[in-house]
Amino acid sequence: MKQIKLKPILTDEEIKKLEGTFFTPDLIKYHIKEDTKIFNENGDILAVYKKNAVPKNILNNCRLSFRKAAGQSNNRGLASGLISEKYKVGDKIGGRTIGKIQGTRFVPINIKDNKLSNTSYALTVNSGLMGFSDRYPRIPYCRRTMYNQRNLQGYKKCLPYIKCVDNFFKEYAPKRYNIQKKMAEKTNQDFVIKDTAFTTITVNKNFRTAGHYDNGDLKEGFGNLGVISTGKYEGGITVIPKYGIGLDLKDGDLAIFDVHELHGNTELIRKGYYERISVVCYYREKMIYCGNAEYELKRAKTNTKKTALPEELERAKKIKESILNENMHTDL
Repeated sequence: MKQIKLKPILTDEEIKKLEGTFFTPDLIKYHIKEDTKIFNENGDILAVYKKNAVPKNILNNCRLSFRKAAGQSNNRGLASGLISEKYKVGDKIGGRTIGKIQGTRFVPINIKDNKLSNTSYALTVNSGLMGFSDRYPRIPYCRRTMYNQRNLQGYKKCLPYIKCVDNFFKEYAPKRYNIQKKMAEKTNQDFVIKDTAFTTITVNKNFRTAGHYDNGDLKEGFGNLGVISTGKYEGGITVIPKYGIGLDLKDGDLAIFDVHELHGNTELIRKGYYERISVVCYYREKMIYCGNAEYELKRAKTNTKKTALPEELERAKKIKESILNENMHTDL
């Protein structure tokens, strides 16, 4: 496997200006299309790319299930892009006329009185979740994702693919993997994808993400990206602009990288019928708070507003400190 060491080519200020924007090929200095291990200026692993990492029989068995998981969502924040990147006041989105733009959201004009609505909206994209979700203020209990609740057999068909990704992660970034796997082992197993370092899978279909960070993922872990694609298209390259990296993933390819670096995709250019499904496997950092399924169901019924109790916060802190201390002197 080829190895390269890179230094940043953009400043933090330049990166900040790219947040929520759609990336163009001129940001790519290193177009990665062959098996490559990439290190940053400190010698730490930044990304690993491998072609045809998933066997065809596993890919073919899970295509339909992953496709169904990529439902419509208007909750992708920066990844959906700044509204001003594509639209202006007066344009229509989904039958609604834009009256005001607020970053990644827009406020429509009411048809009846021609005044601004009290409700704002984000762009709708094809993106969904598999696995498990953590607590947050509006839904303060851990739970199976809606896909898992409605399509358990489809989820099970995807497990061999997810296990391939887990093995890839373990082989090429063992320190990051070890930290993430131990966090998963300390998490209640009702909310962990069995025998992996993951709790959650994001599935996107034909979704060109704008520059964003994967907030909520374990900072000391890695995001794991795979592509399942058919048909004819160009582009969709995953760009990490700080280092000028372009990861050109096609059907069956895998990559791991630091998803806390700004990243996004170049334009998907149709050359006929195509479908590009991206699968992102990760550990949600707040899953460590979860009790067992019975306890979380009780939280749901009592309608508690706290996402974590003081004793849960303290326990999570001690677990993470212990795991990081154990791995302090091992190589990345």
